[in-house]
Amino acid sequence: MIKLFTHTDLDGVGCAVLAKLAFKDEVDIEYCNYDEINEKVLEYINQNDNKIPIYITDISVKEELAKLLDKRGNVQLLDHHPTALELNKYSWCRVMVEDLSGLKTSGTKMFYHWLGMNGCFSDELENNKLLNRFAELVRDYDTWRWAELGDEGVICKQVNDLLYLYGREKFISWCVSKICCSDSFNLDDTDKLLFDIKQKEIDDYVEEKDKQLFTSPMCGWIAGFVFADKYFSELGNRLCKMHPEIDFVAMIDMDGTVSYRTIREDLDLGQRVAKQFGGGGHPKAAGSQFSKEVMLKTVEHIFYE
Repeated sequence: MIKLFTHTDLDGVGCAVLAKLAFKDEVDIEYCNYDEINEKVLEYINQNDNKIPIYITDISVKEELAKLLDKRGNVQLLDHHPTALELNKYSWCRVMVEDLSGLKTSGTKMFYHWLGMNGCFSDELENNKLLNRFAELVRDYDTWRWAELGDEGVICKQVNDLLYLYGREKFISWCVSKICCSDSFNLDDTDKLLFDIKQKEIDDYVEEKDKQLFTSPMCGWIAGFVFADKYFSELGNRLCKMHPEIDFVAMIDMDGTVSYRTIREDLDLGQRVAKQFGGGGHPKAAGSQFSKEVMLKTVEHIFYE
């Protein structure tokens, strides 16, 4: 049995697809956000045999937990977020922002290379060009490179949208079927119909949130604030383009998370913004959490003051 802890976005689910292909039914997958990864991993290592290999992909753990995992052994962490680079001091951690060619990498792309180098794929999968294509699609979407690739990049976005249309399990099955039984990731007529419906929903959501956006200084920059609970990447990117007067967008989800997005080249959201609030991420896409106490104070401020 293999245990995989991975993030909840396309890059994290992409790692789950690779794990299913490599280990089939012998992998137990747990999806985690930044505010729960440490708790879930700690609970697991306290309750399970250390002979079970653990993979942590597209997300990292805090230093205190890293020390415990270092003593446990039989663990591999693969992440690409700059805020996790300090974990490279551990032999079982590989945090890499760019690949050897200078392109920004992703959790899925790193996991693909790791599984291949360690002989985890069958000979058939090892020679399957669509498997590498899948890893590249996920990488290009996660690093927002897809926006520069024209029609080729549109496929990356469509694959991401299908994840949220189908849900994780059906999406994983769709990816496995495409990789093993198809010759491309082009959408069939049913997929295209669903995609068109979803795109209309996204467009309406962006229009609604655009009307709600307000601005204020934050961390030395001008931020646009909006309450949102979905479509963070596209919403944040489009709001930044629609409002050149702001430096970045902070999208507040009352489940306790804040997602940050920018299109500026001179602003590192992971280091300059998210890290200030206990979060992290990439220069153009990052996130942080806030506590239930903050939510309670917000409710009190609205209803009792």
